[in-house]
Amino acid sequence: MFARKLLIFSLGVMASLSATAQEETPISIAELLGYVEVEETYPDSLEVEPQVLTAPLPRVLFLPPIYMPFSYDIRPIVITTKENDVTPGLQWLQAQGNAFALGKLIRQTHAINHPADVHLNLYTLPEPPKAYVLTADPENATYIFTEAPTLSTTPVEIAPTEIKKQHWLNKFGTNIQFSQAFISPNWYQGGNNSLNMIADFTYQSNLNTKFHPKLLFENFFQWRTALQSATDDPYRKYSLTENRFQINSKFGYKAANNWYYTITGVLKTPVFNGYKKGTQTRTASFFSPGELNIGAGMTYNFKNKKENFTLGVTLSPISYNLKTCLDRKINETSFGIKEGKKSFHSYGSSAEITWSWNICYNVAYTSRIFCFTDYDYFQGDWQNQFRFTINRFMTANLNVDLRYDTSANSDSHWHKLQLRELFSLGFTHYFTH
Repeated sequence: MFARKLLIFSLGVMASLSATAQEETPISIAELLGYVEVEETYPDSLEVEPQVLTAPLPRVLFLPPIYMPFSYDIRPIVITTKENDVTPGLQWLQAQGNAFALGKLIRQTHAINHPADVHLNLYTLPEPPKAYVLTADPENATYIFTEAPTLSTTPVEIAPTEIKKQHWLNKFGTNIQFSQAFISPNWYQGGNNSLNMIADFTYQSNLNTKFHPKLLFENFFQWRTALQSATDDPYRKYSLTENRFQINSKFGYKAANNWYYTITGVLKTPVFNGYKKGTQTRTASFFSPGELNIGAGMTYNFKNKKENFTLGVTLSPISYNLKTCLDRKINETSFGIKEGKKSFHSYGSSAEITWSWNICYNVAYTSRIFCFTDYDYFQGDWQNQFRFTINRFMTANLNVDLRYDTSANSDSHWHKLQLRELFSLGFTHYFTH
């Protein structure tokens, strides 16, 4: 049994090697590096004497180390999956990160234990040699030497700039979609030419809750118009299939967690005149019908961790509802207003439920349910939109709207239930600020 000496390298010794190499003196490696004892077992019949290698060192063996500033936090890099397994494709990155952290720890430890070996650090590096640029002057047949620009090590004073807070988050959206068909008069299957267009403009302005965590102020404006060609209508070439201007506003003060005390307001009105197909009977105009609802209650907001689903529920036990029909050419009784009157108002309760769900990377579903009752009649609207994103500017939309109004007079077999469905393809773009 005997002990065999093994050598261990360190970055601090590298600096000693460089200094010793410059003296060009043959020296024992063991004298410089030191050693540690590791026991190894050999047969008793063999007697091997430990040997120390001696050899002259070259002039340059290692570059002098440059020490970095002291760091309190030196940790290895660990890249794992949810199951705490090392990601196979990133094992090389983890190994490189650990090697870098280990090297930094060795340099830092050696600098603390042997400060005399620290000849160069990041703050005491010598000035780099100057560089010159040679240019020819053909007019004077001379050469001009100019000093090349170098990076300045003098600290540059930067004037402080004021960072403005973004108190309001604004978003403007445009959605223009259309479909067109041309059929020649002699087409063997017959048919009519058609042109359909949808113009949808939205604007949102919400108070930034990052700077105002106790307040909730949301505003939504929408103007939506849909036209279709009416070839079989003797009175007009185009008819309106959708004609709406709507404002939703909500102001609240935080109560607890995701609950807010809120006051909500909803305003809806048509913009253009609408007519019944094939007649001169007017069915809609500005504020005919018009709807206004103001309610006071509480709102609950929820957003999941993935931020692909949001839910908002507003309950207003105290609510005021106003219906108007200012155009005398429109039958006001079809909106629940008494004959000869221009408006009808009532008090009751209302509720609103909205949610937005990004089903996948290019399919989104948004929905809104609004209900009001004065405990004598009931009115409810359910708006649904599926948006299929094709690229940055092209989308396909499927809109399905339901309405149920017990006060409306209708001779249709649908009775109190009303339905509208529209599928479109076209241009969509959003501007945010």
